[in-house]
Amino acid sequence: MRTPYTNPLFMFFRIQMNFRHSFSLSPIFVLLLLFIETNVYSQDRKISKAESYFEMHRYHDASNIYNELIERDKLDASSYPDVYRHGAESAMKVKAYEKAKYALEYLSGTDQFTFEDGYKYIQLMLYMGKIEDARSMYAHRVVSESIDPKKNELTPYFEGSVLDDLVRDSLRYEISLAPFNSEYGDFSPAYHPKGIAFTSAKNHAMESPWAVGNTSFLSQYLFDKLTQKVKKLKGVKGKKHDGVAYYDSIDGIWYYSKNLKRHKNIPVTTVGIYTYNERTKKHEAFSYNREDQYVAHPSLSPDRQVLWFSSNRDGGFGGLDIWYSVKGENGWGEPINAGDKVNSSHDEMFPYEHNQVLYFSSNGHLGLGGLDLYTAELDGREAKQVFNAGAPLNSHGDDFSIILDSTNIQGYFSSNRGDFTDRIYQVTIKDIFIDLQAKIVSSAGDHGPIAGVRVLVKDETNQVLDTLYSDAEGKFVFKGKPERQYTLLMENPEYEDLTEVFSTVGFTKPETVDKEYTMQEKQVSFYSVIRDKETGKVVPNAKVEILDKESGKLITVYADENGKVYANLPRNRDYLITATKEGYDPTKTELNTRDSGKEIIRDIDIRKTRKGKAIHMDNILYEYNKYNLSAEGKKELDTLAMFLKENQDIRVEISSHTDCRGRDEYNMELSAHRGRSCMVYLVSRGVKKERMLVRNYGETQLKNHCDDGVACSEELHQVNRRTEFVILFPEEKGTE
Repeated sequence: MRTPYTNPLFMFFRIQMNFRHSFSLSPIFVLLLLFIETNVYSQDRKISKAESYFEMHRYHDASNIYNELIERDKLDASSYPDVYRHGAESAMKVKAYEKAKYALEYLSGTDQFTFEDGYKYIQLMLYMGKIEDARSMYAHRVVSESIDPKKNELTPYFEGSVLDDLVRDSLRYEISLAPFNSEYGDFSPAYHPKGIAFTSAKNHAMESPWAVGNTSFLSQYLFDKLTQKVKKLKGVKGKKHDGVAYYDSIDGIWYYSKNLKRHKNIPVTTVGIYTYNERTKKHEAFSYNREDQYVAHPSLSPDRQVLWFSSNRDGGFGGLDIWYSVKGENGWGEPINAGDKVNSSHDEMFPYEHNQVLYFSSNGHLGLGGLDLYTAELDGREAKQVFNAGAPLNSHGDDFSIILDSTNIQGYFSSNRGDFTDRIYQVTIKDIFIDLQAKIVSSAGDHGPIAGVRVLVKDETNQVLDTLYSDAEGKFVFKGKPERQYTLLMENPEYEDLTEVFSTVGFTKPETVDKEYTMQEKQVSFYSVIRDKETGKVVPNAKVEILDKESGKLITVYADENGKVYANLPRNRDYLITATKEGYDPTKTELNTRDSGKEIIRDIDIRKTRKGKAIHMDNILYEYNKYNLSAEGKKELDTLAMFLKENQDIRVEISSHTDCRGRDEYNMELSAHRGRSCMVYLVSRGVKKERMLVRNYGETQLKNHCDDGVACSEELHQVNRRTEFVILFPEEKGTE
């Protein structure tokens, strides 16, 4: 801060006084200079006084003077940036938020404006619910170009969906104003057998007001549910502030906060924790109170073995942290920090444990502004994950000190929403579940359901919350809580493990989510070497087609230069393997991956094609008096088509036959239809028509004794209803 001797106006006056030795000055000019000196001196006295009050934490007195300097005197912000900063902070302490906003906005137009100033302005705007003003400041050059690590705290608000998610009202909470509020500020409810105890500034007399905010000192009161009246508690009291209490109804002991005796070397009175025993009428100080540290907001765990509290004691993460002390034989043990999942570099306060959940308030986690309420599920005393309770439990103001009854449904909490006056609200919490109705199917074939899949449901800390199993239809149901992110690990011996995320972030009411998850079948490694059947030598570059007989899926691989073939095949399947190579007969091999290990080794021998040899196709058979191809017959012809496309110089003779039944002329015509149906199908598979020669033999070339007048079974007649194929090399013309 500049002194009168460095103030520009005062320097101007000193220069003019030096000129009096050489010039005669008019009385009016002398008066003007005297006014300037007096005004500057008065202004600097005000600055000095305001700064003195600020250092003493007398924010109400300081704020009045800062307001004069900033709004009336229009003090130069570039020359006195700390006046504007301290003026804004003092205004915030006494809830004059518009004045704080004005001071920071004025400072933002100068070259003295810093990222920290912009950060505080954004926090203030979120607290006041002025989201667009906060967005504008985030775009300010000083903020947008900053590399300060604290900028990372702002990014989710303005470059993500945090604000939209948090402000979305949840149907989980029903909120109403408690009937015992006053107009002076009431907060921190606590259960008492007769009603609700709470902290209030409703001391109307205000004989000796609190200098920091010019308000009454806080005291503890009780709302009697029977009489519906409020009375001051007599045992819990101090000379100045006392309150934020917890009542142990079993032992009749109050745990409460009150001002410690002020130390002469410490400018501000701090707070400690005390107990008051209603039976013995004795007050005792918590062993870990210190004059230079803040220790407050006590509450007991349900088993009364742990004392939770807030403190800025050494060893924390910054600001106020949540700590706890465990009761031992000799009293309360050394305080333990609740850890970095709960605590931040800012303030965490008002801890409250209920049903293995720690409730607390913070302005250091992602929130709506000011203090927000958070929950952390506890594993022993360790917090697993912290969640913002969301709107409407949270607002842009301060929301804190929640308590819940044994049903976990009814409770109270404090908030200064609306006009920034602390009030106590009643809350009803309804369970909301997001139902995941899931189905697990296979990636193979017709994507059929998979039964017996084990589903492990894990939370954000990788802790297993539940174990489910899919039913005969591959289905399972999971009930998730809002604002959570679950990991589902699906396991089945025949399938690859599958991990999926199920998020309920953004859900504010009960909903049903349908999901289908696809699991990949576990693979079996298939190895083979293609060899010449007669010489035993490897056959390089052979084409190998692997047909899944159930799904119809076809895998095509090629042998390498050493005749080796490799493929990954799903387990529990039957396969038909066809190996082809120019100059070789197509060779089929049956294979299944049932009851096999991780590998199957099966070599395949293929035979060189002989001239004029008839290729026997097992399944080109027909029903009596029919010529249409069966599904099996088409698969056989697919193999032949593949062979012909591999051997472009080869032609094929198609010879069709019938059994002996029926007239000779009719059987000749029927065999022609059968040969033609084969030719048409091969053409559809890419074989040119001119490469095929169709021959019709009717019943002239029976393969057994079933001739006219001979009694034969249907199976023997079936043998004669066939189509055969003869390979024709280039020099062979066939019978025209």
